[in-house]
Amino acid sequence: MYNRYGVSIDDASGARQQMMRYDTTLKTLFQAPPQQLLHLLVGGQAQTMLTVEYPMVRMRRPDLVVRLTDGRLYHLELQSDNDTTMPWRMLEYYGLLYQHYQQQALQQVLYVGERPMTLATQIAHSTLTFQYSAIDIRTLDGQPLLQSPVLEDNLLALLCRGGATRTTVQHILARIATLSGTARTEALTTMLILAGLRHLQPLVREEAQQMALTLDIKNNAFLREVFEEGHQEGQIEGERALIRRLLASRFGVLPAWAEQHIATANTAMLEQWGIRLLDATSLEAVLRAPEA
Repeated sequence: MYNRYGVSIDDASGARQQMMRYDTTLKTLFQAPPQQLLHLLVGGQAQTMLTVEYPMVRMRRPDLVVRLTDGRLYHLELQSDNDTTMPWRMLEYYGLLYQHYQQQALQQVLYVGERPMTLATQIAHSTLTFQYSAIDIRTLDGQPLLQSPVLEDNLLALLCRGGATRTTVQHILARIATLSGTARTEALTTMLILAGLRHLQPLVREEAQQMALTLDIKNNAFLREVFEEGHQEGQIEGERALIRRLLASRFGVLPAWAEQHIATANTAMLEQWGIRLLDATSLEAVLRAPEA
């Protein structure tokens, strides 16, 4: 089914669920003050972690509120999409925080999404002016976070400038490997969810398997799904490699168009091509569209 904008309802629902998964996972990184991240963002450290929750018709709970060592009240929200209502959400938080602490709050949004950041950062009405600052995490140097002794900092480094690399993935996995039992499984789950923001799940899965990380995925539906998907992808790649060798042996060096066909072929296509290869006299005859 499609909505009035021509977007599949199933696709839209899946996208919302994915965003909720990202947001929920990101919030878990702030169970303790992220001191290294605060140093990068405001040049200060947290003195006190403030637990703030506002019971309303819509429950409001800021991602992070701390009192900095210089006395400032600091509020940070993590955002994985370009929410057009963000200025109003931040204004709502500003009012609630001021009522509670009787102090102005320094407010920032840290954008961690895949698309370019287009967040509006101010409201300018004739009777109301409000603004906050938004920072794309890709503008931050991830090395201080990666070298931090705190695993949550390391995980955020994956999203920073220069963080989407094999070296970063290996470094974080080496840290996770020192954990045991449930802690290891939960840390890898968090890493894989965040890796989805940078299309790094296949790389994380590959490196985790090469390191022979022992994981209890029996009771973790997300990890089961990720590693079963990887197993299926590995099988398809093996089938593609086989058909590529057979075609090259029969017809010589494969042209670019044939390589492209093979690279995007699914299992059904590969099976039909294997059958056609038995009596086909040309490459074109093998790689025609699969029969219904």
